[in-house]
Amino acid sequence: MPDIDDKTQLVAFCGLYCGNCGSYKKGKCKTCKDDGGFSRCKVRKCCIELNYQTCAECDKSLDCKTLDNFISKIFALVFRSNRKGNLRHIKEIGIKTWAEDQAAAGKK
Repeated sequence: MPDIDDKTQLVAFCGLYCGNCGSYKKGKCKTCKDDGGFSRCKVRKCCIELNYQTCAECDKSLDCKTLDNFISKIFALVFRSNRKGNLRHIKEIGIKTWAEDQAAAGKK
């Protein structure tokens, strides 16, 4: 896992924290913010087009069909993730604080 000082670079566009992912830590996965990472992801494409760090910047994110589709529901079930909850929390406390909290939680 690369040593990244700016933990916000490990926050996926959809609100997941890549820094705590086992595949990322083992170097088997790139983040969606890396060049070439998850290039087919519609959420990634949308955020890049709108110049957003995450979907938390979008007023429509909690009702977005691009973010909340069938595949994402399966992903959430399998990986026990809560992207919408993460995005709400990012909106409340800011991406920098949220990312630092996630990084600290991953070290426990």
